[in-house]
Amino acid sequence: MNPVTVVGSINIDLTNYLDRWPVVGETVTVRETTSTLGGKGANQAIAASRLGADVTLIGAVGKDGFGQDASAQLRKSGIRIQLAELPHIATGLAFIDVGPDGDNMIRLSSGANGALSRAHVELYANVIRESGVVLLQNEIGLKASLEAARLGREAGALIVMDPAPAPDPAWDTSVFSCFDVLTPNALEAGMLLGQQPVTLSEAQAAADALKEFGLRGAVVTMGEHGVAWSFDGSTGTLPAVQVKSLDTVAAGDCFNGALAACLAKGDKIGDAISFAMRAAAIATTRKGASISLPTLAELEDFYAPISA
Repeated sequence: MNPVTVVGSINIDLTNYLDRWPVVGETVTVRETTSTLGGKGANQAIAASRLGADVTLIGAVGKDGFGQDASAQLRKSGIRIQLAELPHIATGLAFIDVGPDGDNMIRLSSGANGALSRAHVELYANVIRESGVVLLQNEIGLKASLEAARLGREAGALIVMDPAPAPDPAWDTSVFSCFDVLTPNALEAGMLLGQQPVTLSEAQAAADALKEFGLRGAVVTMGEHGVAWSFDGSTGTLPAVQVKSLDTVAAGDCFNGALAACLAKGDKIGDAISFAMRAAAIATTRKGASISLPTLAELEDFYAPISA
């Protein structure tokens, strides 16, 4: 298996679980509050590692208590970490509200993630150049992501970009063409294309349209409806795996980490997507971000009764 390098965000997630959503101006008491390691970069790196990939995470934290906490948890996760510790900048924070049906709203304070620079990325050029897959997200500065994409592509790596949060204003074609695969959800695809897909057939059309931005392909995730893709001549859709969801936080990150792990070992895109969907479905049955991500053994055990 070729290594996976994730260049991305590291947060501490402060999550509130609500019995109902408040209206504007209303104060409600939450059912539970947790503080856990998160950030799309950290989540995706841990997901890929737990599912068998050889992973390095490149990112930044502040020199504060949250940064010490994040660094300590990352060191225990089994991935290699290359962290810039930035003085006078706070560690990234995510304020997450989870509703009664498991859906969520997230407010980000980028902190050190937004200060990760092209120069920081260049320090680890050799790591990126040895990668089979470079996995990126839009929770760090675009210049840092573009530098990682450039370094990886020069060495023949597959560049996967999760455009979350959706870029506003939208990137032009010259930016999209720096990546190989785009993995938006329905909302992000809609913001990029001007019309949000609602059905799997519309998601398939969206994946085809995104490919025309200069990409090798796109994978559009549709939550409870499933996934559609268009990549290197392969197109298709798959319905969602049916599970009892408790919390959708980090499900998309789990999907991307699992997808990267499979692509790094040379799996076909349809097989990689099917595997990633099953991993992400398990993550929705658990609370939290990084703590919800399954191992390969847990995935095999979870689906063993279905295949028996």
